[in-house]
Amino acid sequence: MRQSLIRKIGVVGDVHAHHRNLEVALNYLANAQVDVIVCTGDIMDGEGDVEACIELLRDADVVTVRGNHDRWVLQDKARHLPHAHHRQHLSDDVLEYLHALPVQQRLSTTAGALLLCHGVAQHDLRKIWPGTERMAAERSDELDALIEQRETALMINGHMHYRTLIHFETLTLLNAGTVRGDHRPGFSLLDLDAQEVHGYEVFAGTDKPVHHVKTLSLQACAATRVFKDTSHFDDRWDPVTLYA
Repeated sequence: MRQSLIRKIGVVGDVHAHHRNLEVALNYLANAQVDVIVCTGDIMDGEGDVEACIELLRDADVVTVRGNHDRWVLQDKARHLPHAHHRQHLSDDVLEYLHALPVQQRLSTTAGALLLCHGVAQHDLRKIWPGTERMAAERSDELDALIEQRETALMINGHMHYRTLIHFETLTLLNAGTVRGDHRPGFSLLDLDAQEVHGYEVFAGTDKPVHHVKTLSLQACAATRVFKDTSHFDDRWDPVTLYA
């Protein structure tokens, strides 16, 4: 039987052990009847319960990729970071889960092929940023190659902890942000039928744990910068964000 194409996607960014916010996000997206939930990784290194995070991701059948913090745990690197996790304190189940995570994942949607990754494709430390007065452009030869191939219509990544939408001529990039509590935690919902992305903020433990804050069009409009590729970034971008 032919599998139907994905039309509605729940998007969860970097987790960093924040199981309470993750649970709120996953419960909301499950009730929204999405076709699939994706996560950009970085499950490790943060204040919270990583065992609970992994159980939540498994129970919700979340398509998850490995982030640089997950890799660092496995490689025993950068363990001086605040709230870092150490291999010797983790269960075999956690380590096996991290080992099994792919670096990138491709999904078939009604809008075309979607690439899920943490940074850019195989490179988990890459950032994409068109450049503003406060932050210089972050370009990527890897993303430019993907754009040139014209086989990827959507890319969802994380790493920057900033829910934003960047339009290219043949590809739309969504940074998933993070559910980490000290970085404006939230998640997104991608509705490909409506060609919209909805942004939400999370307030676990409150009377209203989820706030809808913004809806953006996936189609580049006249007021939005559209780049050919990252070589055309010019440090004059007005960020298109999914924040209030």
